[in-house]
Amino acid sequence: MIRAHANLALNIRNAAAVTKHKQNNSANNKKVFIINSKEYSEIIKLIDKKIEGDYWDYKQEWHSDNERLLLDILCFANTVHNKDCYLIIGVADNGEIIGLTENSPNRKNQAAVIDLLSNSMFAGDFVPEVSVETILVNKKEIDVLTVFNSYNVPFYLRSKSKKYHSIVEGYIYSRKNDRNTPISENSSMQQIELLWKKRLGLLSPPLEQIVSRMRNKSEWQEIGDTYYNVFNPDFKMKEEWDQEEYRDYKREYYSYNQYNESTNYINLHVLCRETVLKEFQVVLLDSGRYKTPAPTWGFIHDPTRYSESLYVYKYILKDSIDYALQQFIYDEESDEARIAKGRFDEVVLYFENKQEHEEFHQSIEAYPTCVENYINDAKLKEYHISSNNKLEIKDCTEKLITAFAFKRFLSDYRRKKAGVDVKRIKSISIRHKSLDLLCPSDIAEHRVDINGTGKVTHFLYNRENRKAVNSYCYSADKYWTRDFLNFIEPITTDWEIDYSIDICNGYEWRCTLKYDDGTSKLISGNVVPPPFSDDVERRIRNLATFDENPWLFT
Repeated sequence: MIRAHANLALNIRNAAAVTKHKQNNSANNKKVFIINSKEYSEIIKLIDKKIEGDYWDYKQEWHSDNERLLLDILCFANTVHNKDCYLIIGVADNGEIIGLTENSPNRKNQAAVIDLLSNSMFAGDFVPEVSVETILVNKKEIDVLTVFNSYNVPFYLRSKSKKYHSIVEGYIYSRKNDRNTPISENSSMQQIELLWKKRLGLLSPPLEQIVSRMRNKSEWQEIGDTYYNVFNPDFKMKEEWDQEEYRDYKREYYSYNQYNESTNYINLHVLCRETVLKEFQVVLLDSGRYKTPAPTWGFIHDPTRYSESLYVYKYILKDSIDYALQQFIYDEESDEARIAKGRFDEVVLYFENKQEHEEFHQSIEAYPTCVENYINDAKLKEYHISSNNKLEIKDCTEKLITAFAFKRFLSDYRRKKAGVDVKRIKSISIRHKSLDLLCPSDIAEHRVDINGTGKVTHFLYNRENRKAVNSYCYSADKYWTRDFLNFIEPITTDWEIDYSIDICNGYEWRCTLKYDDGTSKLISGNVVPPPFSDDVERRIRNLATFDENPWLFT
């Protein structure tokens, strides 16, 4: 369709979209909710305690002056334990959720807090590491200032800003139980001694220290096949090849999801003073472009014959040493490693902890029909297993199908747990109608219907006839149509009912979703497209070779 007013309509649409977004989503423009699910669960748990503790504190609002904020950060940075600490802002001392708004006084973002620390002069130039993130709890915004655990304790000021009147340079402020050191006092000698012991690695087992230090890659140096900690050279990680041990090892199913299925294995030893503390099997994928600790097997057992497994998959717990090691040896600056890791992550499940893993199993067993739908969707995909062994081809194909299906199931399980009404889309219909009488084309309306069976129909209407003047039917690949419907399901969950605005009458669109449970949803608008509409439209146009290019949202 050719429109004489195309550029004008585009400018109006963009202006309208910005106007509506500013009106309805100004809070979201200011804040980005990026805290991960593990931290979110931890914060909720701490709020529910209704009391403060040795690694968390409530604040009803942000500090009225930077000196008091700096004191709290110093106290949380100087802790003897090995946990990250949280200032939970927007919660009263009794645990009542007050919440914050755009107009809350002295509210700060991460950049402002980091600037505060950067402009402070710390002894030894060791600066506490922090982050500021925002979460929604009971529809109220809460800021979470995280002070990350560090072994560079104790942190203290070698000199202070002239703006500060009470904080004392050279004093070591710390937190013990649920109390901070008063601003006019130094920590006790016993507490200071414990902080120095923490720095020297005398308080926790070596393996625990090594795992904690893995998070800061700058502390480590790689020489040949060995990583060693620059602050404590007794801490090492050494790779060892053992061709004999892995001579008869077959490739795992996830090797065949790589661009190159070439796979090798090595052993990685974690050492302290040449004593092996733990040994890992590390798999090298895509001809060595990506390496990771081998994931753990998971089994969904047959409820009637428990000794038999219905499904087999691989997983990693995010709170495990395996995950810490995976993140440590991952070369995020390598594009090849990034691509290989992405393909690995497509078919390996990541659970926040053991509890989520167990709840996932319970959910799989509780919704067998839903699981079967996901399995059937994954079966539509073509899998290429480069092997001459028919049993290996069958085994790896089944495991890849399970992996893709379980990956989707886990995502939807988390969405359901967060209160999202997850439904399976049966079909989608999008209509786009031009209301501009100056439009030179006889075609005033496009309609595209997409069904999960692979049927795609494109109808074209003029202004006078109610029946389509042209229609085109296409048989798209069932996997790609089903994949498309699965792609838009979480997107359309957040789509509003009406995106219309009173700004012009250039065109309008209507989107109708039909679900497997017999329900439907209608979304409409004019110059304001729904979120991610460009991605939806692009994917639709890739489903078939259309005789005429369909106009949908724009």
